Amino acid sequence: MAEVAGLAASIADHILEQHEAGTSIPPEQFRMLVHAARMLLDNGVQWPPSVAYLVMEVEKRVKEAEAAASAPPTGRKGDNVVELLAQGLSTKKRV
Repeated sequence: MAEVAGLAASIADHILEQHEAGTSIPPEQFRMLVHAARMLLDNGVQWPPSVAYLVMEVEKRVKEAEAAASAPPTGRKGDNVVELLAQGLSTKKRV
């Protein structure tokens, strides 16, 4: 599980770096993060800080999207990624 935690942290760090740089983030990176985070969660292993941070940010964006659900769609790129992470991680979270 230590290797999975390291992989999850590495993926989360890379996603955060890409986001800060304004580059697009391939959906497969999010899928890998979701699978790794889910495996850690299923085995009772605490998420690394960067994974927990990214999940908290996603949760915040999901709540914002739900609040704006009655507004017309903005077509913001990346919202489907937020949905993917939210669905993959369910409502459970580790901090």
